[in-house]
Order: sequence, then C-alpha cells, then structure tokens
Amino acid sequence: MPKLDAQFFKPFIDGTLSTLKVSCLTEAKPGKPFIKGSQKQPAFEIAAVIGLTSSGFIGNITLCFTGDLYLQLMSRMLGEEFKELTHELQDGAAELLNIIFGHAKVVLNSQGHTIQKAIPTVIRGHALETTHLGKQKLIVLPFTTDVGEFHIEIGAEETNGMG
Repeated sequence: MPKLDAQFFKPFIDGTLSTLKVSCLTEAKPGKPFIKGSQKQPAFEIAAVIGLTSSGFIGNITLCFTGDLYLQLMSRMLGEEFKELTHELQDGAAELLNIIFGHAKVVLNSQGHTIQKAIPTVIRGHALETTHLGKQKLIVLPFTTDVGEFHIEIGAEETNGMG
C-alpha cells in the first residue's frame, strides 16, 4: 500500500501552483509545510473542503483564503473587479479546489493510490478555524502571492484498506 509521506503532498503543491497560474493569472510560491498548531496562521474567511478517500486512507483537504485575497483571485479569474464576497462568488473556492484535487488525484493514482472522486463544500465566516476529529496531525501547505497568503490543510490517516 502506498504510504502517506512527503511525496504524497507534492502533487497538491504542484496542482496549486499550476491552478493559480492558469485560472487566476497569479504566481504562487510554496512555503515550508508545517504541522497545524506549530506556528501561527492567518485567519481566513472562506474555505473549500473536499473529502479524501482511498483504499488506504481517509481524510480531507481544505483550501483557505482571507476575504481580500480571495476577492483579488476571483477578480483575476473572472476578469472583473469584485469588492464583496457574495453567495455566487463563493463557488470559485470550490472550483479552485476541484482543479487542484483533480491534478493531485491523477498523479497519486498513477503512483498506486486509489483516490476516489469527491465534491467540495464551501464554508464562509469571520476568523474561521479548522479542526479535525481524527488522530492524525493536519499538514499545512502555505503559499504566498503578490496579493497575499493562503494555505491548504491536509489531514489523512492510513486505514487498514477498508476505506
């Protein structure tokens, strides 16, 4: 069974860089991954979450943005300026995560993981925080752009092949 190691996270980083460059016309730079809670993270106002299920592990991926950064990215993605985060505009977070997830899924499945399809969900609020009910630690993949910082949180725990 393929292991969850540092190489497991690389397709998510590569997918994020490619997705932001192509979809949002934005260059992103990855920071050093860290375990959630080991250093301060910016509060975020919008996030897309997708379940991560395979024959060897279960978990989730969360793409987190501050409101200002998200509005800038959506303005670039859709070609018009947005000043307010509306219900209609929040779907862009799910779309970005879907593209990132799709990229990572193809790469990881070619390496022997059997990641299944999933549908993202969007959450909004002020100073959101994520927690995970499983035993595993959440890995944070931080990114920097010319308009701010965002991050992806990945929590996955290996199962006995029953997932």
